[in-house]
Amino acid sequence: MSAWRCTRCYIVASAARIVWRQRRGSAIRVLIALEEDYRAYRGVIAAAIRVLRPHAKAEPVELDALAEEMERCVPQLVICSRPNRLNPGGMLAWVELSVDHSRPTKVCIGGHYREYTRPLALETLLEIVDEVEEFARTQGDRTGC
Repeated sequence: MSAWRCTRCYIVASAARIVWRQRRGSAIRVLIALEEDYRAYRGVIAAAIRVLRPHAKAEPVELDALAEEMERCVPQLVICSRPNRLNPGGMLAWVELSVDHSRPTKVCIGGHYREYTRPLALETLLEIVDEVEEFARTQGDRTGC
């Protein structure tokens, strides 16, 4: 299959997925909170999720304001450089994004945990966003993370 055909198929599939999500009115809420030294990363991650997953409501948040923002918008997914100490077991999904390459990134979705020993690519983060959205659609807002 040619690269053009693969790209075209990907674009068509992405567009169909966006239309389907817009019709059913779902919007996954994502908060991204990283240390101040990594504020550019949190902004870029939030912007990339908004651009590549237009139905998603992704917001960068300072770590100090995370608890307040979690109460305000009740996110389905938090991508944070720290473990969930704000609401242990009370979140649908939490990604403890490692900014230190010697430590793993920890992902929890609906109480199921996994680790990534290599730095996460944007594509992997987008797959996690999709997985959380699908989990929320099929399992409801079950918590465990």
